Amino acid sequence: MPRAWTHLTAIAAHRPIPLVAEVPKVWRDHVELISGQAGPTHMGDGVAERGRVWWRSWEVGYDPADPVDFAVMATREAVFPLHGLDIWFD
Repeated sequence: MPRAWTHLTAIAAHRPIPLVAEVPKVWRDHVELISGQAGPTHMGDGVAERGRVWWRSWEVGYDPADPVDFAVMATREAVFPLHGLDIWFD
């Protein structure tokens, strides 16, 4: 998830990060230390090498087993009600 937020913040700042950019070694080391698994080496998980970015529309449904969907839903549940919004409708 940190890379997703990094990409989002960079786009909002009008300074997108190339998908082929390396994830800093200090972050990869931190990920390995706390998780026991090697962290990702590049910002795009090989997407640039495959030539396309794939995404699944939220309209096809929420998958609680998908970590991205889980994070989106947790954010919606935490933030939307504070602004009088329904978590399922924008």
